[in-house]
Amino acid sequence: MTKNNKGTSDSLHIKVRDGQIEKALKIFKQRIKESGLLLELKEKSFYIKPSVKRRTTKNLAKLRYTKNIEKKYKKLYWFFTIRYIYYR
Repeated sequence: MTKNNKGTSDSLHIKVRDGQIEKALKIFKQRIKESGLLLELKEKSFYIKPSVKRRTTKNLAKLRYTKNIEKKYKKLYWFFTIRYIYYR
């Protein structure tokens, strides 16, 4: 358990009020999902070789790059089609 810069701990605390266990469980699940704890546990559950890590990060970077390029060209295509129709 570590302390963050506000002085509070990073662990998750949920108070159960009036015996509403289902509601508290729902809030707990949401907070776990938001914090990324489950993803971290899944990643650390088995060993990943450094070469595989590098390969996956490289592939993800390629995907992000191609996605950004596609967005950019979509905007340009849209702009030029409107311009062509307007000045025609």
